[in-house]
Amino acid sequence: MTDDPTTPNTAQITVWRNLLDAFSQLSAAWETARDAQQNESDEAGPGTTDIPADLVTSFARAGTRTSEALTGLAEVLSRQPNGEQFAQVRESQQKAHKDWSAAHGATSST
Repeated sequence: MTDDPTTPNTAQITVWRNLLDAFSQLSAAWETARDAQQNESDEAGPGTTDIPADLVTSFARAGTRTSEALTGLAEVLSRQPNGEQFAQVRESQQKAHKDWSAAHGATSST
């Protein structure tokens, strides 16, 4: 076994794979929701109904948590060799997280 700190260990690899799997699941769920809307008439899809307030709050909380994860990922990627291309992504994600947090705060207090 190597003591090279740049070589990921099994636990680190597992964490990254789990994160990739979670992002894949989120993406697939969003595609399913988007496809359901596109396959319905303009008046019948899931995007045409009002979402109950408790679900709005739950989605706002989930969006905040997801944006936090994306912000963290962008930060990690920006610190990688040749990661400077992620600096703008990191900044955008930090703003998005701040905006999601504000929206969640607003929906939680209504």
